[in-house]
Amino acid sequence: MKSVVDHVLASPFTAEVIVVDDGSTDGSVEILRGTDDPRLRVVETGINLGKGAALRRGFREVTAPFVVVQDADLEYDPQDYAELLQPLIDGHADVVFGTRFSPRPHRVMYFWNAVANRLLTMTSNMVTNLNLTDVATGFKVFRREVIQSIDLDQDRFGFEFEVTAKAAHAQWRIYEVGISYDGRTYAEGKKVRPVDGLRALVCILRYSGPGLRFARPRLVSQTFSETTGFEDADDELRASLDNLDDARNYAAWIVEMMSPYLHGDIIEIGAGHGTMSERLSELGRLTASELSSRAADVLRQRFADREDVTVVEGAVDEVMGTERYDAAVMINVLEHIPDDVEALRDVYAGLRPGGCVALFVPAHEALYSPFDHVIGHHRRYRRSTLAEALTMAGFEITELRYVNVPGLFAWFLVARVLSQKPTQSALATGFDRFAVPVLRRLEARYTMPTGVSLLAIGTRRPDRRDASD
Repeated sequence: MKSVVDHVLASPFTAEVIVVDDGSTDGSVEILRGTDDPRLRVVETGINLGKGAALRRGFREVTAPFVVVQDADLEYDPQDYAELLQPLIDGHADVVFGTRFSPRPHRVMYFWNAVANRLLTMTSNMVTNLNLTDVATGFKVFRREVIQSIDLDQDRFGFEFEVTAKAAHAQWRIYEVGISYDGRTYAEGKKVRPVDGLRALVCILRYSGPGLRFARPRLVSQTFSETTGFEDADDELRASLDNLDDARNYAAWIVEMMSPYLHGDIIEIGAGHGTMSERLSELGRLTASELSSRAADVLRQRFADREDVTVVEGAVDEVMGTERYDAAVMINVLEHIPDDVEALRDVYAGLRPGGCVALFVPAHEALYSPFDHVIGHHRRYRRSTLAEALTMAGFEITELRYVNVPGLFAWFLVARVLSQKPTQSALATGFDRFAVPVLRRLEARYTMPTGVSLLAIGTRRPDRRDASD
């Protein structure tokens, strides 16, 4: 990576370089941090999330007027920046693709890879009504405001096809420029496999017009406050919390997963009716906080005789601005907050060095249902989007995993297909009694590839500013 960065910094067109470390283990980040060039910034995702997730993170950071995507090898030559940027500089283009299928010098590579690329490009062109020759090129250049305006979903190589479809749909002006290409062999580290071609085809279909209509874009509410007021959401939450009060196995399971990281002074943000608070109070001195006055009154009554439990009322920035804590817990809370990154920054500021935040949030945007909207969910998460929120707030990711695989299918059926409340008493009781005991044992032994929820632990790393705390 050091060689690539040196070549990029040597280009007269380079105003800044954002290096996104996607969980690398080769020590390259430490080497780059020793580079004495103010144009270089290193951003860490904390864990490996994929090319698309890394690019999404990097696009948030850029400030220069044009953005060049440069892979971490020298298959693509920084000397081509002049040709790639010219249509943008001249004001003729919004997006420029560097095509490898041009008369320019390039290393002769695999025939069947080229055939697959052309087939995927043709399929993409049929969907987007473009006439590109190389949709999968890794050399793409954007006007900053263009790429920052595109809402990207794909975490891995599907980025190439998603960004093409969305740029075409937005009718941005797209140019193609011939580039030189020094491709790698598989022995040299080339990572594209036949399965990636199938995934690419799925992405092309997913972001086509019919694909978007069939898949139903996620229903994350942009106008929640206009359509569902806080009081209405609070009333619905109250009913849901009442139904979950008897789900003792479920509550114990969640706290059990977090317990290795919780000690000392603990604050539970969004404590609800105190179902989790009872168990959290066994791990340390607990402060139970609530934004809802009604729920705060319930907590005060519940813990009236407990000197080791303090109840406070207020928003995240208010409750985290008065004391310092060793741990903060947010169980099914972060998704209710419009600006989740800012809330996590408030949490970070209120933790002692080495302290942690423990999060439990609903997973997968595709599961966003009318019920999510009614109870005030602004979003559901993937590993990548939750990791982005944590790292942007300054946390180091200690643990991040999916939880509750069966719940994924149950939520889809009940909440999405049938538009019913998945927290209704009979369903909650049955799940708690029969499913949770099995899941606790199974998921304690095996890492699940997916699930209806995400568990995350973020740690505040001591730094120079923390040294005086």
